[in-house]
Amino acid sequence: MKVLDFFLLAARQVSRKRMRACLTIIGIAVGIAAVIGTVSLGEGIRAQAISAIEAQSDLTLLEVTAGQQGGVVQFVTPSRAQAVAGIPGVAATAPILRDAFASERQTYLAVMGVDAGPFEAVVSSSYAQGLAPRPGTNEVVLGADLAESLRRYEGVRVGDPMTVLVREYADTGSPEDRRVTLLPVGVLAERGDALDTTLVCDLSYLEGVRDRSGTYDGVLVRTATTADVFPVVAEVKALGLGVEGSFEEIDAVNRLMDLVILVLAFFAAVSLVVGALMIMTTMVTSVYERRHEIGIAMAVGASPREVLALVLMECATIGLVGGIVGDVLGLGFAGVIETVGKPLLVSALGEGFAGLAGSSITLVTPPLLLLGVVAAVALSVLSGLYPGLLAARQDPVEAIRSRG
Repeated sequence: MKVLDFFLLAARQVSRKRMRACLTIIGIAVGIAAVIGTVSLGEGIRAQAISAIEAQSDLTLLEVTAGQQGGVVQFVTPSRAQAVAGIPGVAATAPILRDAFASERQTYLAVMGVDAGPFEAVVSSSYAQGLAPRPGTNEVVLGADLAESLRRYEGVRVGDPMTVLVREYADTGSPEDRRVTLLPVGVLAERGDALDTTLVCDLSYLEGVRDRSGTYDGVLVRTATTADVFPVVAEVKALGLGVEGSFEEIDAVNRLMDLVILVLAFFAAVSLVVGALMIMTTMVTSVYERRHEIGIAMAVGASPREVLALVLMECATIGLVGGIVGDVLGLGFAGVIETVGKPLLVSALGEGFAGLAGSSITLVTPPLLLLGVVAAVALSVLSGLYPGLLAARQDPVEAIRSRG
């Protein structure tokens, strides 16, 4: 028999007991709807959280740092910095040195040494005042918050030399502060990140002040698109280096929501198990009711394998219809969550989450709907194995005698 013949015969068998079939289909459909509703809620909250992170953060800006591989520290050498620049999806890189100075009034100064050209390519920063420092000079630019703090409390202005203290340690271990004169030539426009509190100077100048070369403290990386972020992160880690950035917040959200969805789906899946038991009960009853019919079929040539296939096809038909109905109910369930659940959720979370009121907290995707149908069919077929084997192992003679 062809697959189509099996399907038509199975559909006819299912339609013979319409009420019983409808109740069984509803059982599996409710389970699928519960899973789709809970998963769509989790996916919707995940999408909202990631969207908020992307709106508030510079997601495509990464900082590569030293890492460990095989228990050995992997420093950011010029060759590794070059390897990072060659990773597909990387649009621009800028090796950096980090340091810390102090003003004469002991204001902490976070210092970053970087070449002006690569810095502009990676950060794409605009200047509220002045320009970038020239290579090899003591010229610096100040982050927006740092410039305001130095202006207000120490009277430092663009164009006025400022003296900073560079702490060093003698051979005896005692600290010694060396005075260095810097010339602020610009102020970065406010960015809302760590650069707002950073003093930026030329990389070669900082190397000279600290008498160091050969390694960097990190590499600023700009990826071409947001889709390139995680592949680039994976490639950087494969080099044995560390990497930091706003993607870590998305990673944390994904891990949390994966756990939440797993827990919610587990409880929703309990109803699926109930639906599967209903299918098994229905099919066992059906097999016993049709023993005579099955016996005649086997007596005229139907093999046990064909009998098993017919029972499984009936289960698959029930699962297919149940999955489709479950998808429709799941869409309705998600709609109820949007209509009734969202106002309650926003009210419970407070004003800080008022933005959720204007957006969707559920997300039903085509793959999720397809997964619902596939799960319903697979679970139904699995539930039909026992009654199918029960039917296939019958003795045709005994089955024919069982009538009446």
